[in-house]
Amino acid sequence: MRVKELTANFNFRYSLGGYDLNSALFSKVENISGNNIIYNQDKRALYDRWQNPGDISEFKGISLTTKTPISSRFIQRNNYFSGESARLAWDFTKSPWIKSLGLRDLQLSVSYSDLFRISTIRQERGVDYPYQRAVTMGLSAQF
Repeated sequence: MRVKELTANFNFRYSLGGYDLNSALFSKVENISGNNIIYNQDKRALYDRWQNPGDISEFKGISLTTKTPISSRFIQRNNYFSGESARLAWDFTKSPWIKSLGLRDLQLSVSYSDLFRISTIRQERGVDYPYQRAVTMGLSAQF
């Protein structure tokens, strides 16, 4: 999209009907070890599991430390919509002061990655590798 000297680009991604292994449920909720209970930040490990006799819940009790094998109950529908990136650029080519600097073209841009993610799967991101959002600035000049 371009309005006068301002250009804006937005990139989105979506998926409908896909399935994905929710590894956070498997390793951080269902199969949490006794040593890692104090480090778990997923509230489902405490509230969404069996706690009292007669409870009907998706996850076994936190005191049960036997490892649950991986199964299809950890596979969930993964419908998502995400804002991948946004870029704003200002073109100074028509500005009179550009010629006085000896330039033919000058453009300044700012980009931002991983704006948002809306998903049907509640899972952790950036646990096994650094998760980051990045802001990038650019300057393009032609002489």
